[in-house]
Amino acid sequence: MRWALKRLMYLLLFSGVIFIPYAIIHSGSASGDSADSNQVSAWQRVTGWFSNTTDSLSDFFVSDKQGEEIGMITQESMLSVNPQDDAPHLDGGAIDKLSDVFRFDVSPKWITQRWARVSTEIHSDALQGYRVPIVTGEQLDDLAGSLTYYFDRGHQIQRIEFSGFTGDPARIVSLMEQEFHLTRRPTTLAGLYIKSQNRRPVSVLRIVRPTVVNAGTAHSQFKIQFELNRPAIGAQLSSRYRAILSTDHNLDKI
Repeated sequence: MRWALKRLMYLLLFSGVIFIPYAIIHSGSASGDSADSNQVSAWQRVTGWFSNTTDSLSDFFVSDKQGEEIGMITQESMLSVNPQDDAPHLDGGAIDKLSDVFRFDVSPKWITQRWARVSTEIHSDALQGYRVPIVTGEQLDDLAGSLTYYFDRGHQIQRIEFSGFTGDPARIVSLMEQEFHLTRRPTTLAGLYIKSQNRRPVSVLRIVRPTVVNAGTAHSQFKIQFELNRPAIGAQLSSRYRAILSTDHNLDKI
């Protein structure tokens, strides 16, 4: 139970970042023991807290396509609150290195074995996404947010997208530079890192300072967004990220 409470407190530090699916608090409670009941009660308190923020709990699992039925893979009966367990977790479980989850050798099966609840009706161009909430740890340079893996029709991963927060971007910047070969570019943002191919950006990391920052939100001092595309002939950024970069470029000219 100590692991559960510690994890929940960490989630609270990222107000509005992790959207805990409401259905989890209703599953498995009838057959659990007193410890399970306490955990369900804790989830109820957290989801109630999030419902008072600007982000809706349901928004996390809403499809990118308006009006489309939401697809879901659920394994709440196997849900574990101990990050060290092999069973599926709400936030991805224990993550020793960021490269454990930001990688191009994963499969849909790997995702559903690691996360207890996965949104599957997420689309980008011709790719299908698997979206999950993630907390990489409890240190200032850890990340919390939403992570989406995109696969082609052959079930090969082609794109990784993350949106969330951190208290110190140095760790994610180091990974992007060393593992994915992004380089820093001039910008008025807190940080902009790009990898280009044939003079076109194919991967991007954006770091932005939130408009309002206070001492009580040390773990969310920086907003982190990135899109990584598998190196290949014809690889390109999604239309959404091309639009974001275009807006950034225009703002830098002001």
